[in-house]
Order: sequence, then C-alpha cells, then structure tokens
Amino acid sequence: MNLILGVVILLHPIAALILIWAFMKQRKWRQNKVFLQEPNYQNSLERHRINGNKLMFGIIFVVFLAFIAEIIRAWFDNVPIYSYMIPNNFHASGGLLGVILMFILWRSGHSTNKKIGEDSFSRTKNLHGRIGDIMSILVIIHAFLGFLYLLQII
Repeated sequence: MNLILGVVILLHPIAALILIWAFMKQRKWRQNKVFLQEPNYQNSLERHRINGNKLMFGIIFVVFLAFIAEIIRAWFDNVPIYSYMIPNNFHASGGLLGVILMFILWRSGHSTNKKIGEDSFSRTKNLHGRIGDIMSILVIIHAFLGFLYLLQII
C-alpha cells in the first residue's frame, strides 16, 4: 500500500477515536452533575452545551474525512470515485445512520435546554440522557466494525 494512501485512510479512524473519547467524556457529565453546586452547575451546563456543539461539528468533520479517504482510495485503485462512495458495508451504512442519530441527540439537547423550567423538562432531559446511553453502545459497535473494515482494506 502506498504510504500516502495509508496515511489518508488512517486519518479517519484516528480522528474518530478522538471523537469517541470526547463523546464518552461528554456523557460523564450526566453522572458528575449530581455533585455540583448551583454556580458550578450553570458553568458546567454551559460547557456541556458548547462541547455538544463541538462534537456535532466533529462528527461532520470525521465523516468528511471518511469520504475524502474513500475518494483518494478510489483514485489510487483506478476505479470510479462513486464506487467507494456508496455504502457497501455495515460500517459505512451504520455511519450514515449514526450521523442521523447523533443529530437527533444533538437536537434533543437543544430542546432540553429550551425547556428548562417547564413541566416537560424532566422528561426531555431523561430522553436526551437515554439517547446518549444508546448512542454510546452504538458508537462502540460502529468503532469495532470500522476496525474490521480497516483490516479488510489494508
């Protein structure tokens, strides 16, 4: 395998691992918020919101890296670019589904923020947390499938 192609292909998994670490750290806020006093709670909540926005941007960037890697891989293999762009494995298909689910998680966080003080706040907050829990499991499965896919193409 060409060194340039190898580096380009590995950019996506390396960036994804950093993003997974940040996502898991973001999820810990749910457990840590119980121990915070009111002024620290508001600061922590604001950091949680900002980090959530950064994570959503990071997800878009990691998916962009995956598309760029597949385009370059197709170019090196002398096949039409679209042949690698169409999801043809569980990792790619799950990644597109994951982006949609992460967008739902991100939107539910914004919805929760808007409902602070309302009667439905608790239900929305719990829904956001549960979606995050489900996504953490799906992220781990997706990462494992990505590792298998990486072994297949290298």
